[in-house]
Amino acid sequence: MRVTKGLVAGLWAILLAAPAMGQDLKALEQRLKDQERRIAELEALQSDQRLKDAQKEEVIKLINEINADAAKKGGSMPSWLKDLKFKGDFRLRYEGQSTTSAADAVSPKDRNRARFRLRFGFIKTFLDKEMEVGFRLASGDTSAADGRTIGSGATSTNQTMTDFFSEKSIWIDLAYAKYTPKSVKGLTIIGGKMATPLVHTDLVWDSDVNPEGFFAQYEAPFFGDVKPFVSTGYFLVQESGGGHDTILMTYQAGVDWAVAKDVGGVIQDLGFTTALAYYDYDHMNSLNTGAVNATRGNMHRNGSDLLARKFQMINWTTKMKFKALGLKWSPYFDIVHTCGNEDVDPRFDNQSNGFALGFNLGENKKKGDWSLGYKYARIESNCTVGAFNDSDFGHSNRKGHVFRGTYNLTDDLTIGASFFWTEPVTTDPSNGLVDDQRTCLVQADLVWKF
Repeated sequence: MRVTKGLVAGLWAILLAAPAMGQDLKALEQRLKDQERRIAELEALQSDQRLKDAQKEEVIKLINEINADAAKKGGSMPSWLKDLKFKGDFRLRYEGQSTTSAADAVSPKDRNRARFRLRFGFIKTFLDKEMEVGFRLASGDTSAADGRTIGSGATSTNQTMTDFFSEKSIWIDLAYAKYTPKSVKGLTIIGGKMATPLVHTDLVWDSDVNPEGFFAQYEAPFFGDVKPFVSTGYFLVQESGGGHDTILMTYQAGVDWAVAKDVGGVIQDLGFTTALAYYDYDHMNSLNTGAVNATRGNMHRNGSDLLARKFQMINWTTKMKFKALGLKWSPYFDIVHTCGNEDVDPRFDNQSNGFALGFNLGENKKKGDWSLGYKYARIESNCTVGAFNDSDFGHSNRKGHVFRGTYNLTDDLTIGASFFWTEPVTTDPSNGLVDDQRTCLVQADLVWKF
């Protein structure tokens, strides 16, 4: 009886559980279908990834083939763009000037100017780098040394912000060809409008002056660290259609000597350059076109004839460079004497000599670099051509001090300041000179190189 009851209870349990088991089977079947669909999706994704990987490999292969083909042809750029370099700079400047003469000693004359300078150009080398051709354009006010509106003048590329927002001018600042043949090592030949190629300071040549003509130099490569050199130049100052041309012949000899890598563990990379130059100007009266300012401190007679009409100048320049205390030092000394001072008036005696000495400390190559500079100069009226030497200093017939400082905000951006304190060497009112005031000049610069 008990067995019968147990069988009956088991049958009822099976019957009651049957619907639940059916539901579990359906759920299992659905899960199997979902897994099959997911597997199919994963297989499709895997196949798509393999396709993408294959496409990527094909693209990389194509790029490599293009690069290899370009390398065989010497690059994908046109051949004339090879070895072509672009460079330039932009400068913003505040300039404040205070001048005092004997006539207005109590009330100095002040002048404040906002100025800018823009320079840019290209340099191209070819013939296995034996030939270099370059040009540069630059800004500049449209007034020459004598006041004519024919160009910016040789000693400045500054453009003053003025003239009712008018367009500003751009001039040809450099245009030259330079040849350095490998067959004659040490020979350099230049023609055109070039950066001043002689060893010099701004006692004779302002940094903005780029003479025009022809120049050749030979530096002997046979003596190791001692490199003697000689040079000659033929420069056209003023061409005259109906009279004598004003020309400049230059002759220079010197030596560039890398003295020692180390001196007593205190001085490193000691070297110096010294050179003796002879400048022979001919028919210099063309500089004096009836405007006294054109002479830039050079004496003249009756507003016409320059007293040193030939300017036969002897110029000795010595520059040193070395590192000490972790800093770069660059002291220099420069003297000039004119042999062509024709005046015998005792009022103008001893006006044929000039000198400058100074130093630069530090350098400006990368962010955080700084430099300082100092110069003292005494430039008598007839010792050098006033139209071509340092315009910020006041050209010739000036003496005084210059202080400078520059700091690199970035590798290509610098901020700097300069201070000039100058006065005339001679103030004799009968000498025909103007602008003989004592001058204080302050310049603040922001320069970006590109």
